[in-house]
Amino acid sequence: MMIRRAAVLGAAAVLAASMVGTGAVSAEKPTRDAGITDVVIVPGQTFGGTPYQPLAATLRDKGYRTHVLELAGTELREDPAKIGAAVDRIRADRPSAKIALVGHSIGGLTARWYLKELGGASKVAAYIAVGAPQYGSMGGCSQRGQARLVCPGTDYITQVNAGDDTPGDTAYFGIRSEREWASGHLDGGQCRVTPVRGYSPLPDVGVEHMVETIDPAGQAAIATALSGRCDGEFVDEKDGVITYESSEFPGGYPDVAAPRAK
Repeated sequence: MMIRRAAVLGAAAVLAASMVGTGAVSAEKPTRDAGITDVVIVPGQTFGGTPYQPLAATLRDKGYRTHVLELAGTELREDPAKIGAAVDRIRADRPSAKIALVGHSIGGLTARWYLKELGGASKVAAYIAVGAPQYGSMGGCSQRGQARLVCPGTDYITQVNAGDDTPGDTAYFGIRSEREWASGHLDGGQCRVTPVRGYSPLPDVGVEHMVETIDPAGQAAIATALSGRCDGEFVDEKDGVITYESSEFPGGYPDVAAPRAK
């Protein structure tokens, strides 16, 4: 996930430039009336907003007002408030706006912190997490500063996953590639979009995480979610069922993955 960026950030940037459980399951249950007008894109740990401009352009072409936040994805405690400030600015300018958050990787985690811990669920119509390590990533354990908070079992991960993962009337979507290193599953009501086939030019070992929002198939999955359609299964999982161990390597254990924690 975002932790592997050192090996593939350059490839992702080049691609971006060139393209500028046990709960109730239903395949058809509606998530929420859509009518989204504004999309706030929350980056993962990359070069800020630059790699997300192709996605923004695609969504603008579909009629959405699109806002890409300039966040590095390393300030897990400060970023949720910055997400909230962006939402509040949109609502101040257009009180009738219906806002969706699209968070990639760590951006999915900080966006959910905003929804759950800062009251954002009352202001946001839809939340679309793409390749988000909702229950943590072992790769985070070797990082410094606040980036380390994504390590499984930290106070941050424990708090954001305490109680209902999907509060309020917000429609929650989880999108990932087939070889993503975390399922992105949440308890409570969530549309789990059918996993997207990995970006074909890349080796099938999980590095496609870095280009999930650049891949046309990934962009199409995001657009479908913004329309309000659940292209997968709507699952209402009981609280406490999901753990880090149950959410890691849903597409199989990649040969290039770091050794599992003992």
